[in-house]
Amino acid sequence: MIDVSLEADRLATLMEYEILDTPPEPQYDAIVGAAAYRTGAPISTITLVDDDRQWFKARIGLDADETPIEQSFCAHAIQGDDLFIVADAKADPRFQDFANVTGEPNIRFYAGAPLRMDNGVCIGTLCVIDVEPRAGLDEDEQAALRDLARRTVAAFEMRREMRHHRAATVEAMLHGGEIGDHDLPWLERASEHLIQAAAALDQVNATAPLARLEEVIDQIDRLRLARR
Repeated sequence: MIDVSLEADRLATLMEYEILDTPPEPQYDAIVGAAAYRTGAPISTITLVDDDRQWFKARIGLDADETPIEQSFCAHAIQGDDLFIVADAKADPRFQDFANVTGEPNIRFYAGAPLRMDNGVCIGTLCVIDVEPRAGLDEDEQAALRDLARRTVAAFEMRREMRHHRAATVEAMLHGGEIGDHDLPWLERASEHLIQAAAALDQVNATAPLARLEEVIDQIDRLRLARR
């Protein structure tokens, strides 16, 4: 049974990040591409779990940009602290009657890493999906999925903090106060890294191996943690 108060906190956190229904962005498209590549999966998504739907911030191998919560593997994955793995959905009573299992895209295997934000609340997953059953992910694949999920969280956190800094700057300007700059150096450096990475992805049409982007998001995460 879902704890209603905890679910309210989770949905409030999800709204705070203002990511739902935003346009595609190269850095997130690159992450799902890397997740699919590293695990050999045909489908990967960055999924945000709303109250009545799951929405894909980025996806590869799927046409839909959202699906009903009733078909959500990710809604189960966010309840845990580590990878949530379903070896064969057709053999699992929890999922065997899901429309996305009995019909397109015919999900059989699922592995999702929770996206746990700075306040400890999980708002979604980075997941990989296969249309064939699997025994699981090997150690390297598990490590890659966890690492890419951490990088996704770092990118989400940077996005929120940049928005907050811009809002604080505007507020200060409107009221004639001083503009706080204690966050500005790390935000400027992080933003510059991300802009450069997005430009590089545009040049290669986001099809090249994505080690450089992962380095960039890792740099952003280190900058963010160092300022605490």
